Amino acid sequence: MANFSAAFGYKVYLVPLASSNVAVDEVIGSSGLGAGGFIDNTTIQPINASVSYSNGIFTADSSALSMDGTDTPFLMRGLTNASLESDTGSEDVYTYDDETKGFNQSVATTKSFSLTLAGVADFKDAGYQVLRLTEQNTVADSLRVKFARLGPTGTTETVFGYGTLTGYTESVEVTSIVSWECTLTGYGFYGLELDAN
Repeated sequence: MANFSAAFGYKVYLVPLASSNVAVDEVIGSSGLGAGGFIDNTTIQPINASVSYSNGIFTADSSALSMDGTDTPFLMRGLTNASLESDTGSEDVYTYDDETKGFNQSVATTKSFSLTLAGVADFKDAGYQVLRLTEQNTVADSLRVKFARLGPTGTTETVFGYGTLTGYTESVEVTSIVSWECTLTGYGFYGLELDAN
């Protein structure tokens, strides 16, 4: 299996889980990564782990995952993009008094976010295989992911939360290597840990 290095320096960890085990309130007040964090990345699944999937359950190296969000994470290798985008929905309030001079007042009502993931991977990379299978079975088996994004290199900024993998696209480059893109659409609140000054 080929090895790849990514220059832009983000690390993204994914843990597939059943949607019934999503606990959005766990994001609030959690630390992102490490022992006791939202995702414990002190151990990760090997790049060459044998991955299979059946009836809503992943198996890695012959061990069934619990699918409750506590499983050992998969590291997405060879990433070329992991950009966060958030959006704020609003409603306009119109009054015609002297205070506003007839201008509308925008009131924030909703928030949403997504991560645009892209990379180059070997077809046998365990992280890539989990991403593909989770995205494929998002609807049929109601799958979600826990995620954490660390970086870029030189920083400890961490974005973490729950999401749904949607919109997979691939471009096969050579025999065993694939260039891929996938959107992780946020589910609920996302946690943010900034670099300390």
